[in-house]
Amino acid sequence: MNSMFSRVWLLALLLSSATAANAALELSLGSRQSWAVLSVSIAISGLEAGIAPALSAYDLDLYFDASRLAYLDTVVGDGQLGDELDVFDAGNNLISASLSQPGRLNLFELSFDDPADLNALQADTFRLALVNFVVLQAGETTLDLTINALADADGEALSASPASLTVAAVPLPPSLVMMATGLMLLYTRRRERGRQPA
Repeated sequence: MNSMFSRVWLLALLLSSATAANAALELSLGSRQSWAVLSVSIAISGLEAGIAPALSAYDLDLYFDASRLAYLDTVVGDGQLGDELDVFDAGNNLISASLSQPGRLNLFELSFDDPADLNALQADTFRLALVNFVVLQAGETTLDLTINALADADGEALSASPASLTVAAVPLPPSLVMMATGLMLLYTRRRERGRQPA
């Protein structure tokens, strides 16, 4: 509870008396599935590389169908660029990814980088986070991203439209799981027999 209070307090301080900056920002969702894991990418575009505005804070909610998907984990940052809100990889940012209720994942990051560094070094388009889910049930499901707050490096509010994504999630077939488990048991027994003294 104290963590939530400090997070809200810091974001409120950052956005206090701020007006929305003029930038054509877009948040987008993308997905890919590997086995029974659905990965959802949350990206931002429309920033100007090397100049203001640069993103310094975000507070987002990702809504999903908890009967079809189970939250697994979140990887913050871009796979190639790293965390663009932590341009020197100092690790000082306040970061949170938590289920605030079933089917609602809150994502929050607040940068402590110098505004001049963020404005000069941040890319114009990058991934904020990669959210991984285990597919529980086959079928089409929709994920909705809502924006609680976005802020630039100077503490000014940024605006962007919410994003939505519909995916056809496919769980790992139970027969494949059983076959893989059986093969692992056979392999383990064979290794154990090979280790026994003659």
